Amino acid sequence: MGPLILVVYPVAKFLAYCVWCYVGLRLAGAPASGVATTLRLGATRWFLGLGFGILVFFFVGTIDASDAARMYFLVYTPVRAVEWGIMAFLVARHAPANRRAATVTTLILWCAGGMIVSFLTDLLSPEGMQGRFCVGRCLC
Repeated sequence: MGPLILVVYPVAKFLAYCVWCYVGLRLAGAPASGVATTLRLGATRWFLGLGFGILVFFFVGTIDASDAARMYFLVYTPVRAVEWGIMAFLVARHAPANRRAATVTTLILWCAGGMIVSFLTDLLSPEGMQGRFCVGRCLC
């Protein structure tokens, strides 16, 4: 796979985040859930992941290979909950005012789905392609 994976992984993350943000907009009943809004939200989520990923890289340090799976989920589950919570707030801002209260419960479930999307796309990371967990080296 080589250098191609260095392009495929971030692009796959971006596209998956755009699609999931579009789903969130639709669930929230957002009247303006067009391509530009979807791309903007997907890019916001991608950059959030990049920023949090850099922080994880510096704060987690060296991980023992035998502990990588446990650490992967221990570190990234709360980080991704925060990231998708931020995104739920941004998506909810696009919902009609009369639907915002009902949207909260839906977006909590949407956040859980977003966390799953994030974990699944990590399978396309260079480490994921080799059957390893990418603690401290993933785009969140």
